[in-house]
Amino acid sequence: MKKRAIFATATLACLGMLLTGCQNNSNSSNKEQSKITVVQDVPVDSLDPVLAYQNTSSTVVDNINEGLYTIDPKGKAELALASKVKSSNHGLTKTYTIRKNAKWSNGDPVTADDFVFSWRRLADPKIASAFNFQPGAAGIKNADAIVAGKKPVKSLGVSAKDKKTLVVELDREVPYLSKLLAFSAFSPVNHQYFKKVGKKFAQDSKHLVYEGPYQLKDWKSGDNNVNLVKNPKYWNAKNVNIKEVKLNVITDPEKAAIAYQNGSADYVHLSGQLVSKYRKDKGFKNKVGNFTQYVMFNVKKPGLDNADLRKAISVSIDRQEITKHILKDGSVPTHSMVMKDLVTNPKTGKDFADESTTNYSQYSPAEAKRYWKKAKSSTQLRSFTLLYDDSDPSYANVAAYIKAQIEKNLPGMKVNLQQVSKKTRVDKMMKANYDATLTRWGPDYADPTAILSMYQSKNDSNYGRWSNAEFDQLLADSNQMTNQAKRYDKLLKANNVLINSASCPPLYQNGYPILIRPNIKGLEMHIAGVPFVFKYASIK
Repeated sequence: MKKRAIFATATLACLGMLLTGCQNNSNSSNKEQSKITVVQDVPVDSLDPVLAYQNTSSTVVDNINEGLYTIDPKGKAELALASKVKSSNHGLTKTYTIRKNAKWSNGDPVTADDFVFSWRRLADPKIASAFNFQPGAAGIKNADAIVAGKKPVKSLGVSAKDKKTLVVELDREVPYLSKLLAFSAFSPVNHQYFKKVGKKFAQDSKHLVYEGPYQLKDWKSGDNNVNLVKNPKYWNAKNVNIKEVKLNVITDPEKAAIAYQNGSADYVHLSGQLVSKYRKDKGFKNKVGNFTQYVMFNVKKPGLDNADLRKAISVSIDRQEITKHILKDGSVPTHSMVMKDLVTNPKTGKDFADESTTNYSQYSPAEAKRYWKKAKSSTQLRSFTLLYDDSDPSYANVAAYIKAQIEKNLPGMKVNLQQVSKKTRVDKMMKANYDATLTRWGPDYADPTAILSMYQSKNDSNYGRWSNAEFDQLLADSNQMTNQAKRYDKLLKANNVLINSASCPPLYQNGYPILIRPNIKGLEMHIAGVPFVFKYASIK
């Protein structure tokens, strides 16, 4: 996501998500087993679809609302509020028919105008949504110019032909359009209701209306607990099996694991130190997660603008040691900016992450010393500060290891460590008030550009201030290509250019070890976008 990686660090988070609490014991009937509790480590920041940012918030928004598409348990986009779509004008015009039985919880029909209103707010620079880049990423006509303040919001390429017909005009064809439109930021907002409640919108459950599988109960802004109950007016309510989902904020992973152990939790995300303890449990599963961890350099800082120095630092870090002996949670070393299981080669089916040809994230003390020798002749920098936050207990150990590796393999270089709150770290990154930082990124949609686009020279999320004309051109070219094999090759080359710069060396893709009750089905964590869609879950 645009800023999800650094904020969620999340982000989407992605995640630090913990699902706990089947409310009935295993001897209860299936009908009674209709409640689960979802424990998350980050509170809700907003439930306004265009302002919701944290993974907790986007998860809630995506379950109380629904867009044109949703993501099924296998990660595929399927039509949701749209019953059909028609392409014309060489694929540059998409006409969506809104379901006749799609209604808001107050009885209002869901209209095409509700989408137009919401998407204009999303692109409006005055609203300053953290995801205002997404209409441009979707290829919607004039979106980028609107976000840049160069065109009026009303010029966005989305219009209501009639109450149930939405027309979307594109500047270019986007192969991942359906998956991107499934993200929570593209949810509609009831235009007439919004005008009625004004600034009270989304401040509490009494000032929201819902068209998704669930609705809120007894919630107000600032609450750590969120109760979702089945929405009887949802167009497909008969196929929603779980009647109630509770989301509670718990920051201590051990307490969540204990909840699973004592029977009050059904689905728990484990931290690294707990994996060995529960590995033999029949409910234990592990897979790679949806975040890649990086070291991001502020290349505007004197000395850190030196590519040889950055390369020396990158190859001095043993990523295998970090994942096997520090994290121990299923995390895997990565040598690509784009994570595994996100995109495959359209010709061969190989994973994008496995096709990176660069070596600048491979551990090599000899190469580290060689680059360090070159760097010392052109920069006087002999110390820098590595920033990390307190949102994950593993960060302190990872940062300490990186410090030790750099000082060992680059004699004469000193690394100072600084731990701050996540809010402070984010603020420092936005203001370019840092040397280097541990950060992570999670994709909003299943395409390499979900990661690579943030490093474009003029992207608001380019917190490292890195700029490269070849990289920018490769991404610009890929945006205009309809041949998917050739587009893939362009993006793979851009990935390698970025890694070769060592401006933001990738370290590892996080593991996602869980404990899950065998009777819970259809509750899958998505690698891209909103992590969970509860309407597919059931208890057998």
